[in-house]
Amino acid sequence: MRKIILIIFLFSSMLWAAGITFTFANVTITGTSPSFYEFDVMAQADVAGTRLGTNLIYINYNTLGFGSSIAAAGTDTVTKGTLLQGDFGPPAPYYVIVNVEDNTPSRFAVTTEYKYPGSPEYGNEVPTTPTQLMHIKLEIVDDNQTAGLSFEQPLMVGQEYESDNVAKYSPVTASDTENSSLHTSALEPVDGTGLPEKFALKQNFPNPFNPSTMLQFEIPEITQNLQLTVFDVLGRKVVSLFQGNIQPGVFKYQWNGKDTAGNDMPTGVYFAILKAPQFSQTIKMMLIK
Repeated sequence: MRKIILIIFLFSSMLWAAGITFTFANVTITGTSPSFYEFDVMAQADVAGTRLGTNLIYINYNTLGFGSSIAAAGTDTVTKGTLLQGDFGPPAPYYVIVNVEDNTPSRFAVTTEYKYPGSPEYGNEVPTTPTQLMHIKLEIVDDNQTAGLSFEQPLMVGQEYESDNVAKYSPVTASDTENSSLHTSALEPVDGTGLPEKFALKQNFPNPFNPSTMLQFEIPEITQNLQLTVFDVLGRKVVSLFQGNIQPGVFKYQWNGKDTAGNDMPTGVYFAILKAPQFSQTIKMMLIK
């Protein structure tokens, strides 16, 4: 009996190997009439040495901002990232995007496949730092909304394989969210400023303002889950201007004086908060109508 239990344990260990984590990163808004919300899905392994096989990614989104059933509507574009590069088979890796389809009216699924599981040693290694898995471009239908992106983690568990397409990554962590504004004049880099030495949120300009104001902040290092949020004097969230992972640099964001639903905010005092895992700063702003 002990031998049977041991064999079952060893077989289970072979099928459930290292863990994998998925996150969002590198949000940009491009184009005009229409404009597009572009972002990367990143992946990283818990331990070094694993190679990527077939996987399935489920992403929820805000239908008010992007519309419903975007795969059927043809308003989404998915391209292969760094981890999926290679097209010719052994000794080169060979990955394809099998399909992009609607799972619900507010969720789409992307299936990618490693085509040579009989040669798992030729799969791309998954680093232990976030690395681009795929790039996604969604057409914006209402830029007064926020993105509302999240992974459907329960559906992704058991669907992420190593390059033999037998061993599964476990645990699968896909708890990251991205809910920045879809406003077309959103986050922009400030060129020619050099690499900042520390985190900083500058005073908005102009201040007082009507109807819009510019926020500028400095990021000295790669930062996950950066948040730029506006609150009213009662501590209620007005709008999330940016939420996601970001590269080092100096950035600016023009807030249009509207809340998440696109309503014009009244005269009053508002607070912008820049928050990172290791940093938080608040500035006071005055909107005068």
